Amino acid sequence: RHGKREGGEALAEKEKIFPEREKRVVYGSGNKKTGKRTPPPREKKPRRTGGKRRLPLRRSAALTIAAVILILIYILVHKNGTAVFVAEETVGILEGRSYKAEQIIQTVEGQLESIVGTKVKLNQEITTKGVHISKKNQKDVCTMEHLLPKIRNLVTYKAEAAVVMVDNARAVVLPNSAKAEEVLRQVQTDLLPENGAPEDAKLSWVEDVQIVEELVESSELMEVDEAVSFLETKTEATQPYTIQTGDALYLIAIEFNTSIERLNELNPDSNLIQGIRAGQVITVPVQKPRISVKSIVTEEQISVEPKTTETRYDDSKPAGYQRVVQQGRAGQKKSVIQITSINGVVTEEQEISKEIITEPLPEIIVKGTQ
Repeated sequence: RHGKREGGEALAEKEKIFPEREKRVVYGSGNKKTGKRTPPPREKKPRRTGGKRRLPLRRSAALTIAAVILILIYILVHKNGTAVFVAEETVGILEGRSYKAEQIIQTVEGQLESIVGTKVKLNQEITTKGVHISKKNQKDVCTMEHLLPKIRNLVTYKAEAAVVMVDNARAVVLPNSAKAEEVLRQVQTDLLPENGAPEDAKLSWVEDVQIVEELVESSELMEVDEAVSFLETKTEATQPYTIQTGDALYLIAIEFNTSIERLNELNPDSNLIQGIRAGQVITVPVQKPRISVKSIVTEEQISVEPKTTETRYDDSKPAGYQRVVQQGRAGQKKSVIQITSINGVVTEEQEISKEIITEPLPEIIVKGTQ
């Protein structure tokens, strides 16, 4: 009996939840004319009246993570430095991105120009590249003041220079024409006598000496003292020599500070060992600087105009007769002499004009011819 009561109570509870078809309640009033059922009214949810619409929690977390990742990537790869290259070699990293290769080139060339005293053009290309400064390359970071000397020591350059040409050959290279002229003036002073040349002396070079402008490698540039020393260094040259009466081969060798063997080498077509003769022209060696200064001075000199001798023959006088019928007397003249010197040594004196001050009186001698 107790079991039947429990079964009946369970069945009644089930019917409450799932009623039979004919006992089911129809929701809505329905339409009596058409007999159609109307759906039950939906429960209205309260509207939100303020604030932004909230995103789902998962979506908000995803956006936050993405933002953090982007910030980390920016920090890790952001180009906050400028790497400087000479050719393909990295010379340093500067903090910031405001540095341009053109500015660095202009600064380096300007510093070099102030050092060498002439315009320069770098041989190597200088470039820049944006980089991220990290712990790995932190040791390469430096300031511009530290970087510029390093670049100057690495680069080579061409410079506008003044080249001293001697007989169409390059002799010395100076930074500019002013220094080249200074070198030539110093050489001229050193090669002239200690008391210098007279004010009216005409100075020139024995060789063809010119100054030309060229673009040269920086390694070719010379200091003034170095260029002067090079031009004054003596080298062996040759010159002709006319043999005088009384000359001997060994005396000529001593005079020109050489040997008989060297004289024979310089005169292969002349058998000097067999003998020499007065008037013969041979080649002798001389030591001379790479350039020589010629000085021409014009002087006025008062000198003696020698007397002349006039001989008269008298057939009324016996042979062997000789008598001075008029005593001769020297005159006086004023001459203009041109004196040529090479490196202070007189090589030629030439009378270019003269004026007789006192006429010489010829000496007259009478000789018998009977």
